[in-house]
Amino acid sequence: MTTHRSGISTENKTRILKVGEFLSSKQYTNEKQLIIPVYQRPYRWQQSHITALLNDLYYQCARLGHRLEKIFNPDDAYRLGTVVLHQEKEADKTQLALVDGQQRTLTLLLIIHAAKQSERFKKQLNDFAAVTIHLSDCSETQKKLSQNLELIKRHVNSPEFTPEVLDFLLNHCEVVQVTLGDLSEAFQFFDSQNARGLDLSPHDLLKAFHLREFPASENDLKQSVVEYWEQQKTEELKGLFAAYLYPIRQWSKDQQATFFSKTEANVFKGVNLNTANYPFQQSLKTVHITVDGYNEHSHRCLDQHTMPYPFQLTQTLINGRRFFEWVAHYQTLIQPLLHDTEVGTQSWLHAALGASAKELSQPVADNTGWHTALEIMQVLNTYNRYARRRRGDQYVRRLFNALLLCYYDRFGSHELSRAVEYIFIWAYSLRLKQQSVYLESLEKHIRENNLFMRLQLALSPVDFLSNPLPQLVGRVASNVEQIEAVFTSLGYYTAALSDKEGQDDE
Repeated sequence: MTTHRSGISTENKTRILKVGEFLSSKQYTNEKQLIIPVYQRPYRWQQSHITALLNDLYYQCARLGHRLEKIFNPDDAYRLGTVVLHQEKEADKTQLALVDGQQRTLTLLLIIHAAKQSERFKKQLNDFAAVTIHLSDCSETQKKLSQNLELIKRHVNSPEFTPEVLDFLLNHCEVVQVTLGDLSEAFQFFDSQNARGLDLSPHDLLKAFHLREFPASENDLKQSVVEYWEQQKTEELKGLFAAYLYPIRQWSKDQQATFFSKTEANVFKGVNLNTANYPFQQSLKTVHITVDGYNEHSHRCLDQHTMPYPFQLTQTLINGRRFFEWVAHYQTLIQPLLHDTEVGTQSWLHAALGASAKELSQPVADNTGWHTALEIMQVLNTYNRYARRRRGDQYVRRLFNALLLCYYDRFGSHELSRAVEYIFIWAYSLRLKQQSVYLESLEKHIRENNLFMRLQLALSPVDFLSNPLPQLVGRVASNVEQIEAVFTSLGYYTAALSDKEGQDDE
């Protein structure tokens, strides 16, 4: 007997089925029907959900090099999730009510229905009879099913949807089918599956995805990667992705980046160099192999040199080992920018600005001569403690850190002092103009003058730094006098003679 963590006995009630088995009419008869109960919400899957599911099928099929007639290998089976059924008696029939998994199940049936209507797959599906699901009378469900069927037909008739993809779906993808006899027990199980316990964070899902992407030749490296990942503090990893890696990749494409959740995890899924061989992958493959070849050469035993992989924040990611290396690389680079008074003496920031950790943490004595990047960093680390700790000020500091990291990532220490000034003026003009700063304020500020995009197009520091920034005129927000003094000294702020009374808050 096995007992679920909620206390529900699951003996003889759980089966792992291939999708073709789960959706086959052979599992259901007139006396044993599959229904969508009236208490279920309507079918609402959007185009994005369907496209994500089909793209995942295409990708996994290609990754495994799937062929027709391939012998089933449990290690290569692709799990599509869990469906929960409630077995109930209705007169002389047994009804299996779909308590959890309706959206996915109906979509899979639409894919099979569309394939059966295509001449390309009629022979392949000749002996397959799909189950008929009895739906409740819901106009919203019927409308959405019709809309999604048309979308799926276009996918099924595309070159990407091959006989191999259909065979992979039916015979090599699985679902966990849990059948329970008591309705309250079924809801309890559904609740425990979807609401209780710790939900997987986006970075946990990415860990699982990229571990699957390791080629067989690198299996011996998995353990060390897992150990390193597990040693990291969960909150720090979440913060790295949510506050820096995700926003930077989005802002550099002129896209909004307010929140990072599981639905945005695809931003960190890249290419598998062992599957498709598209022309755009050749440069990635060349660098990937060259770096490994250099570091593994016997000469390294003599000269003790290593060649670091030339990562870029906005690059096309390489799935598997390189993803974990990419995260670790930027986790190290961001550290000097995250702490007000703790700047490692060996950090790139220390080396580039030529300052000691002690100097970077000491307040500047007066309000004159703010002409160096060091002094700007001092002000950011020491101005009004109350204001500096407010959420809005932290948003602005995060914006400054993100763009400074992007600049160093692209141009290194070349013109870094000028870049610190320039990025400071751009980021903190938002703080001076507004007493309260929200995430929406941040996104609007970026859209009005997106320096992340300009940086990606710049071929030299001059290309990025040559466009002038506007001067602030008039009253500024309170509690940021030291920030105001820097702007004044650098010529970016002038107090107008006829200031308006009051300050608009956003």
